[in-house]
Amino acid sequence: MSSKNDETDAQQVWKSLAEAGLDEIALDEFPARIKAVKLVVMGRLSELLELKTGVQERDSAAYSLGTLKNLEATLQPDPSPAGRSKK
Repeated sequence: MSSKNDETDAQQVWKSLAEAGLDEIALDEFPARIKAVKLVVMGRLSELLELKTGVQERDSAAYSLGTLKNLEATLQPDPSPAGRSKK
């Protein structure tokens, strides 16, 4: 059973993804796109650290960078022996 609120939330998520252009990215393109965004965020974070102002924006950029790194790690193949296929 799905409520109208759940449908609205799902629609909002898809709308956000579409506005960000993320619904059009092929899965194999995600690592490169994440890397590009990380570079932009790191550049902005560096600027904010030099200015020593904009604490909220600095915290937000740092949090975003952490989220991007987690997402990047999720998309990478598992390097553990259990994650490797046997030949």
